[in-house]
Amino acid sequence: MISRRNFLTVTMIMLILLFMFQVPEVVKDRWNHYSINTYEEKTKTAYTSEDVSAASREDAKRTGRYAVYIGDCEDMSTGTVVSQWGFYTKRYLETYRSLSEYSLEDEKDMPEVLILDSAYLDFEKDTKKLTEFVNQGMNLIFCNLPDSSVIGEQDDLRQLLGIRYIRTNQIQVEGIHLFEGLLLGGEKYYIAVNEEEEKRQDLELNMPWYHVSSGTKTYMVGMLDEAYMDEQEVENEDLPAVIWRNSIGTARIFAVNGDYLADNAGIGFLDGMMTEMETYEIYPVINAQNLVMVNYPGFTNENNEEIMNRYSQSLKAVYRDIVWPGITTVAQRSNAKLTYLISPQTDYQDEIEPEKESVIYYMKLLQEQNAEAGLSGACDSGTEISEKLRQDEKLLSNTVPNYPILSFYPGRLTDTEIAGALQQSILGKVRTLYRDYEKACRLVGYADDGVTVQSATNDGYNHTYSENIRMNAIETALAYSSILTDISRVAYPESDEDSWEKLYDKFASNTDTYWKAYQKFEGTTLAESDKRIREFLALDYTEERNGDVLKLQLENFGEEAWFLLRTHGEEIVSAEAAEYDRIEEGAYLVKALSNQVELTLQNTDKRYYYH
Repeated sequence: MISRRNFLTVTMIMLILLFMFQVPEVVKDRWNHYSINTYEEKTKTAYTSEDVSAASREDAKRTGRYAVYIGDCEDMSTGTVVSQWGFYTKRYLETYRSLSEYSLEDEKDMPEVLILDSAYLDFEKDTKKLTEFVNQGMNLIFCNLPDSSVIGEQDDLRQLLGIRYIRTNQIQVEGIHLFEGLLLGGEKYYIAVNEEEEKRQDLELNMPWYHVSSGTKTYMVGMLDEAYMDEQEVENEDLPAVIWRNSIGTARIFAVNGDYLADNAGIGFLDGMMTEMETYEIYPVINAQNLVMVNYPGFTNENNEEIMNRYSQSLKAVYRDIVWPGITTVAQRSNAKLTYLISPQTDYQDEIEPEKESVIYYMKLLQEQNAEAGLSGACDSGTEISEKLRQDEKLLSNTVPNYPILSFYPGRLTDTEIAGALQQSILGKVRTLYRDYEKACRLVGYADDGVTVQSATNDGYNHTYSENIRMNAIETALAYSSILTDISRVAYPESDEDSWEKLYDKFASNTDTYWKAYQKFEGTTLAESDKRIREFLALDYTEERNGDVLKLQLENFGEEAWFLLRTHGEEIVSAEAAEYDRIEEGAYLVKALSNQVELTLQNTDKRYYYH
């Protein structure tokens, strides 16, 4: 027999628990404006392609940012990379297809650096001219090297490059060692020590073995088997050089033994080399880290027989109960913001219609997660893109009619199909095209007057050694990364490797491991990243240093702008009209709050002398 007092106490406790657990959910649901894209207003900007700042010859005289390139800027290889680097760093880049076309009329007109593609050089004639430039104090970057036989035949060229002798024209190394300092992210060893690492090994391991001079500085070397080194009496300083710097007088000559500058990683390597030429280097960056889930969520039970065989439940249940928790866990651990480029369905001819309840369910979840929803153009059923978009618009207009699509993933669509798709009303407010990574293609820019292009930089499921180098290099160049993770592999698996369990292990491991060094860069959605890209492309600046004070004067300054400052033994001790954060030793992320910024630097290499 329970007393009335105890009964009332138990009842009150139950009512309190009911209130605690139910009322917050009711309030959260009531205030969930899932049908409104909050990023539409937050990321609005007037900048278009007409506002892009492209440096001119006159700008170079004013800013001092001026480089000369010998090669082809449209080769979709080294030249395209050099062109992007000049564009992003707001440099005037003068291009010639041969060294004979270029002459230095006045030493006052000397570029910061002469960048060279060896394929466009005639070394029998050009080595003498390059030596003359170096003796005048001109810095050189050899983006690649000629055949080792050419180097072996020319004493002057070896002296210019800082090569003592060629031990062998071909050696297969065990791995690659990248020293700390050239790129952000610290020291890296790219050597496979187990089966899993073997899968990541995609670097070129065959190379000429150059012994560089004692006055050079080495940034990357090939690694040899320890037993071989002991047997051949090879010291660490004699390992095959991959990237190094020679010094002749005040000139710095960089050499790259390989194709590391033929991919977008080259943009970061060039910034690292410029940093190594000067006492400090400051340049604008985007500061955007994107985590993009492509073709997810979906709102139909497609490929039902295959999915039931693998998971014993429908695709909708797999997406809701298995995939969603995994994605949110990774996002929380990495402090990332998510963009979902949804694919309402993949097969538009199977007569299985998307469910409106599923749309509303996921849009509420996205709103709670502060995520952005965009649209994917991927479609595997042979349906024309115009018909796909028509059906997508019908679905979304009946569920979230006030949610504008700001980001679009074209997938395998051709340029003509993309242009046609952007004319559809459902994509009428699109601000950015999100594209798969392609070697040497522009990372960010404009597709047309009002729409930007953002390229993925990494695949969420794969992370090879070359991709890791590229990631660190692009972070160095732009403080930008964009991880594309295609969930359609779960819906339409081609092998057991496409099970979510295995895909999630790769996705979580890669994201948790390799981006830790860059968590001080900001996580963004594609709409936020789009706004930053527009402001980055419009920005121009001049910098001047007086003693310990570094001054920046910004033009076309939007609401905010970011710079990466890299120093040698100096740190920021104060800032006016700016905020700053230390990324690693000698590297600071600077946020400009006004068009005039002052940074006070202090040398940390304090030495005391006693008499």
